[in-house]
Amino acid sequence: MDTNPLPARGTAGLDRHAILAALRHALEPDDRFLAMWEAGSAAFGRLDAWSDLDIILLVDDGATEAALMALESTLESLSPISLRHRLAQPTWHGHEQAFYRLRDTDEFLMLDVVVMRRSAGNRFLERERHGNGVISFDKTGEIAPVPVDQDDLARRIRQRLDQLRTSFPLFQPLVRKELLRGHDLDALAFYQSQTLSPLLALLRIRYCPERFDFGMRYLDRDLPADIAMLARELWLVSGADQIGDLQRRAEDLFAATLAEIDDLEIGR
Repeated sequence: MDTNPLPARGTAGLDRHAILAALRHALEPDDRFLAMWEAGSAAFGRLDAWSDLDIILLVDDGATEAALMALESTLESLSPISLRHRLAQPTWHGHEQAFYRLRDTDEFLMLDVVVMRRSAGNRFLERERHGNGVISFDKTGEIAPVPVDQDDLARRIRQRLDQLRTSFPLFQPLVRKELLRGHDLDALAFYQSQTLSPLLALLRIRYCPERFDFGMRYLDRDLPADIAMLARELWLVSGADQIGDLQRRAEDLFAATLAEIDDLEIGR
């Protein structure tokens, strides 16, 4: 159970604890719902006053739509839903996912809800990647943190490294040619997508391989402080005249990091 003491949210005093309690009260007696747990900040023990509410529901196969209807009915009993966004299928993870903002909470307390069919895999339970989910109920005993599959992780890292070795040097001239043309915005776009994004993947493989594919998420926690500060300098471009120099620094960091990865045999 979530015991983090957080201030009340919203003008009506509707906070995360009240929402969680209402959902558990409504959904746990329903046979279609097998489990409910919190992910995100709660799973890492890092809740603060700006955390959203990441909820995962495990339901019987064929009950996804009914589950979302029951969830929304419960939310509406607490506060009108002011914003609702459901991801189109197929989602990247294979589950249903919807986002909600309630009228009587502030803008930060968004609900991020994932509904998983019991037969589906990829439950986001790997401890190293997703933390320790905070379980509200688990009727079948299926929800518990598991260790990451190291063989599968190594395979995926090797695949990503093979891509980076070729694609990174291949696409760096895209930045330089746009600078030479005087197309600053094009150069910045290529710098972000073809220099910084692959560099970030490489830094994650070096310092946090379990979350090598998490992009910018948790970056300040996953990288050493000096590397995180260097990344900050590379990302925060204040003018077009900086792009060329920053790209050269990024290329040097990429080469040095790749050499370290090879020396350490990460992913092998």
